[in-house]
Amino acid sequence: MEIQIIMSEKGKELVLLDKFKYCFVRKRQDGYIKWVCTDKNCTASILTTADKKSLHQSTGEHKHLINSQQKIERHILRENCKRKTDGNISTRPLKIIRTELIKDNPTHIRYSDIQSVRKAMYDK
Repeated sequence: MEIQIIMSEKGKELVLLDKFKYCFVRKRQDGYIKWVCTDKNCTASILTTADKKSLHQSTGEHKHLINSQQKIERHILRENCKRKTDGNISTRPLKIIRTELIKDNPTHIRYSDIQSVRKAMYDK
């Protein structure tokens, strides 16, 4: 099980584990970090080590379907592009998107996803 840290639309850290996204809850006194599933109706949660690299414990079961690979790749592409536009407003959106596509090499991105990312880049 590989833990990946991604950013939310609000700039907060999310954990991506087995195609499920978890948001930060708190850091416990014993050093572990608690994360809960981003789906409001889901009771699943995990504990990671303080360095956010390994899973310590997983509790609860997910009450929803897993996120598709396309949805995850679109989320990562959107957030990376939005972060790039903050300090670089003069660069064309498609150039930023192209450089991110080359860097990350996603395999499930469609043209409609690119249009959605382009529209979301300057929406705050």
